[in-house]
Amino acid sequence: MKYDAVVVGAGVAGLYSSLILASKGFRVALVESKPASRIGDKTCGDAIGVHHFEHIGLKPPDSVVDHVYKGVRIYSPSERYEITVPGEGVSVNRVKLGQWLLRQALDKGVELLDQHTVLGVTVKDNTVKSITVKKVGGGTVELEASGFIDASGAKPALRSRLPEAWPISEKPYTTDFNIAYREVVEYDGSVNEADRDYAVIYLNTVVAPGGYWWLFPKSGDGRVVNVGLGVIWNGLHNPRHNYDKYLKPRFPGRVIHAGGGIVPTRRPLPTMVWRNVGVVGDAAYTVNPVHGGGIGSSLEAADIVARHMGDALEQGVVDEESMWGANIEYMKAYGAKQAGLDVLRMYMQRLSNDDFEWIMANRLVDGSSVYDMGVKGELGERIAHTVLAVLKALSRPSLLNQLRTVRSYMKKAVELYLDKYPSKPAELPGWMRSVEDFFEEYRRTIGFEKGERVKW
Repeated sequence: MKYDAVVVGAGVAGLYSSLILASKGFRVALVESKPASRIGDKTCGDAIGVHHFEHIGLKPPDSVVDHVYKGVRIYSPSERYEITVPGEGVSVNRVKLGQWLLRQALDKGVELLDQHTVLGVTVKDNTVKSITVKKVGGGTVELEASGFIDASGAKPALRSRLPEAWPISEKPYTTDFNIAYREVVEYDGSVNEADRDYAVIYLNTVVAPGGYWWLFPKSGDGRVVNVGLGVIWNGLHNPRHNYDKYLKPRFPGRVIHAGGGIVPTRRPLPTMVWRNVGVVGDAAYTVNPVHGGGIGSSLEAADIVARHMGDALEQGVVDEESMWGANIEYMKAYGAKQAGLDVLRMYMQRLSNDDFEWIMANRLVDGSSVYDMGVKGELGERIAHTVLAVLKALSRPSLLNQLRTVRSYMKKAVELYLDKYPSKPAELPGWMRSVEDFFEEYRRTIGFEKGERVKW
């Protein structure tokens, strides 16, 4: 079976990639392990900032949106102190969002191979010629194409089968991931009225070591909630155990949906394109390293990579040279910020409840500061001067020095992925070595244990 492009994975990134390519008139196959009726059914926090939809010009129907947020509210471990971060967001119904995107893709001519899994990849003349997929309970089929997109999630089905020498095959460390568990509950109680219109995050290293726990209302009356937690993947913590121990007793009610998963919380892949392959979504580590949100950034990555692959298909040459602009565009749009936030993420995973409580009790940061940090991926000058001045006054030299270090490394990380990102593929190997050296130095400086490299 021959196509112009084959997309693996029908999450939001895969669906949107296939939609863009099919809209340009290409013949596209979409491979998905779930049955068509379950596309969109994914364990998730369900929250997304509306600016992501605006960036790519996508407007989901009202039927996809469960609830609208005014911003994010962050609570200290004791829950005595809070920071409110402005910014419109929504809680989406993941199944309805997935099914809506699927209908659009099918309408544009995308051929769906649901209940199919990837068995193998054929590489010839240093390019991917085909992939072999197997239908659940059925036979195998070989799919040939000029271009392939891997949108298969945090354990990528296509990328993990590519030659290890290809830079797109980079393997991260276990601590580059959080493991999460969450339940959507028809709550016997009701969320505090003041919190109903916010995505609420709780910093607590006992409940969620190396992560946080969340309460995302999904209805205006505060009766339906998405509640869950994520913990650093270091072999020491079980998110389901912590949920049952700390959160389930607090939010009794009828469980509507439950599940867990693995979330990449790190900087993006060094390249999202290589040879005739593009990678998007969780497979490319496009998740925000600090808050773990990935719907919006997955859509943005899909928009960028699929457009550039479409242009390459039109030119008749699909390789890293013809698609290199996708990397440049993504790093400017989101990737450089991710790199800076990866630095902050590792530092935050070293903090204790006492540290978080002290920082919030003394109002070292406010909502606008956190918003700026999220937008730019760095500790801005205004934030830094305010924080450092307060720390001096309060005589916390250890924290003062730590924040100076984090500020410096965040700035350098953003520069690495923005100003110093390779202008062409030939420069990539040297840049990758400098990035690895940079993050290795930073981990040593703050005493962060990176864990082992994963197998995929």
